[in-house]
Amino acid sequence: MERSKAESITAYLEARQQQRAAPDAPASGGTSLGLLAALAAAPQGTMALADLHKASGMNFGDFFQAIKRLADTGFLTVSGQFGSETAQITKLGSEVADLARAS
Repeated sequence: MERSKAESITAYLEARQQQRAAPDAPASGGTSLGLLAALAAAPQGTMALADLHKASGMNFGDFFQAIKRLADTGFLTVSGQFGSETAQITKLGSEVADLARAS
């Protein structure tokens, strides 16, 4: 079932609120929205999880929690074998990343 634009906007607003609640996040994109932006900019919206972690500037615990939240909300999927997992942005995740870029 496809999600409506209203759900995309709600998801975007929730992500922005989480970002504002973490003002100490690095400017390099160390937030959930930063992870979505990095995936949206990647070829085919896909990155190795290790590369995404490196690009995020986040510590492992924060990165893991952000990936889990993004996957649980349907903004990205994680696939592959342990140690070589890949993250791929979903259509909903792309919509949220677009909304974040536009604001």
